[in-house]
Amino acid sequence: MAFYIKIEKYEETELCAKYKFWSVDGNCGEFEINKQSGKVHLLVQVSGDQQGHLFNRAAVKVIREWRQGQLPDMTEWAS
Repeated sequence: MAFYIKIEKYEETELCAKYKFWSVDGNCGEFEINKQSGKVHLLVQVSGDQQGHLFNRAAVKVIREWRQGQLPDMTEWAS
């Protein structure tokens, strides 16, 4: 199964950054990442993604960038 997910930061504070993510069908979800710990919390689940495939991939992409000291304004997952 192929995935293409767009990920966009829409809010950032001293403690966390919030992201929206969506696939080609346009359904959108949201999550936040703690800037100190790297822990990710799902805020809004993507409709039809009860197993969390889109969320997991979007979160992994942002966590990888966080580990390199970055929180991108926009990125994507393609596999």
